Amino acid sequence: MAADDAQPAAGAGAVPESGRRTWSGFAKTADWAASLRRTPVLLARRAGYIRDPAEQLADKAAAGTEMAKVLNWFHVMMLGTGMIVGAGVFVSTGAAAQSQAGPAVVLSFLVAGVSSLLSALCYSEFAAEFPLAGGAYNYISMSLGELAAWLVVTTLILEYILAAAAVSRAFSAYFATLIGKAPTFFTFPYLSYRVDFMAGGLVIACCLLLMCTTAGGSWFNLLMTGSQIAVIIIILGAGFSKANLSNLRPFIPFGVGGIFSGASFVFFSFIGFDCVSTLAEEVKDPGRDMPIGIVGCISFVTVVYCLMALCIVLMVPYHLIDPAASFATAFRQVGMPWGSILVGLGAVLGIVTGVLVTLMGVSRIVTSTARTHLLFPVLGRINARTGTPVWATAFCMVAALPLAVLTDLPPLIDMVSAGTLMVFVVVAIALIWKRLYDRDAPVRQQLRAVSLVALLAATGVAFACVYALCTGVAKAAGLAVLGGVALLGSIAIHLTCHQHNRPKYRVPLFPYIPAGSILLNCFLMASLPGMAYMQLAIFFAVVLAFYGLYSVHAATAFEAAQGRGVLAGKAPGLTPGPGGLRSPSAFRSSPSSLMAYAPPSHTAAMHGRWSGGVVRLPTEF
Repeated sequence: MAADDAQPAAGAGAVPESGRRTWSGFAKTADWAASLRRTPVLLARRAGYIRDPAEQLADKAAAGTEMAKVLNWFHVMMLGTGMIVGAGVFVSTGAAAQSQAGPAVVLSFLVAGVSSLLSALCYSEFAAEFPLAGGAYNYISMSLGELAAWLVVTTLILEYILAAAAVSRAFSAYFATLIGKAPTFFTFPYLSYRVDFMAGGLVIACCLLLMCTTAGGSWFNLLMTGSQIAVIIIILGAGFSKANLSNLRPFIPFGVGGIFSGASFVFFSFIGFDCVSTLAEEVKDPGRDMPIGIVGCISFVTVVYCLMALCIVLMVPYHLIDPAASFATAFRQVGMPWGSILVGLGAVLGIVTGVLVTLMGVSRIVTSTARTHLLFPVLGRINARTGTPVWATAFCMVAALPLAVLTDLPPLIDMVSAGTLMVFVVVAIALIWKRLYDRDAPVRQQLRAVSLVALLAATGVAFACVYALCTGVAKAAGLAVLGGVALLGSIAIHLTCHQHNRPKYRVPLFPYIPAGSILLNCFLMASLPGMAYMQLAIFFAVVLAFYGLYSVHAATAFEAAQGRGVLAGKAPGLTPGPGGLRSPSAFRSSPSSLMAYAPPSHTAAMHGRWSGGVVRLPTEF
């Protein structure tokens, strides 16, 4: 696995010097080969291994230099807006109105926005409590165990890399249209591919910017997103000036079912808010800024989408909307051909911000995973000069570049959507479990919590199956019964289960909001074709093989070298301090502060899962 035979450094909890210098985390290939003989034992021990916050911080400290804390809530909000409001805002609104909901597409966007808000609230609590790079990976590894977290994190990495490549492919077409050329002007055929070097150039430019500076990437996104919003405001002003109220009749031509069908269609226009949760480690005050930024971006984007939808259906009768280029065509239909130029400009700006924020998010996920040695540890290093994850960003660039240059990826888009919704469901389940689980509680009390969480998860799966497989009265009755079961399960959790973890910022109306998120996301998963899940199953088989052949061995060797982990049970060198455990030396080299996990007072004396709170570290030692 590596060529360096250096001996481990002395001292408890030290990372072997060879592990620091090698890309794989093993001093030599023979060490990895010897560990392979223990694969069944390690799989059995690690699959359900729940990490605590102290261990996550120990991994972060072992990786070396910290990321620079340069972001605030406004940066988070604008990064999320830049990720979500891409070129699709000029297309999805008209497509949903034309064939799904008619003028009631405004309500479809409102329903989709509320659905997204439920998931966003779940992410916000986790991001505020555990401000570490990695997003959903950290949340699930500290709630449901390592195997579930591994499947989630690999799905996210695939999702973001494919999304960055697919979105970048649209850049040359929109830019060519903007300057009056054919959409294929900047591409050329080669064998069975359509080569697009502009897409590759965009990926490289974004990655180079992110390697140099996080703050610079954020300010560049702020400039691009602000320009796009200005373009959208001009488009809305021009569009509403051509409004015709008679175009709103009939308002619900496809029935109430059309509103929800349209909501299912446009929900994917909201995907992307989860990306900003991966930036929590670089936020100055994550306990305050992450919830405001995440919820703020969803609320703002919902307003933008609803106004855009209302604008298009007032300009043109819904049945005359062009689903392929709705706004560009609509402006020509109302005698304002110059409006199509604005649409092209807004799309180009949206594509740039979408690619930038996507690559920023996935590089942080890779960094967090590599810190635990589930991926190659070299990817977890932070550049001391720039404070950015240079190696992880380079990895993402290399992975996305050939896809961006050579393929449009349409067969994989549904798989990406299925994986994203699956992650939303798992995060909602993890949030409920985090609040309820206490390993020191009596077995009977734990069984009650396990049973009720399992009931909600099973109800979500059944809800999706009924929606996908049943019709007519059976479908309506089945959905109503399962919705009632989910409500009763939520009430039972509310009345009978003690919440052992109540962070400063927490999801309101618990457990009803996460339970609603589970049902709504399962409902949306049922709207996707079966091929998406077959592709996802093949992908899971591949990443499980990697997990068994490399990840469990590298992570166990890394933790054993530090005297902690699945074989030891706690992080090294952590001593009790005000409010929880702290390391006397892990962060001594860094002046930045970290506000992470603070245990509630009634569990402060416990040992184990909830005992390792990390206090705000002082800026000077």
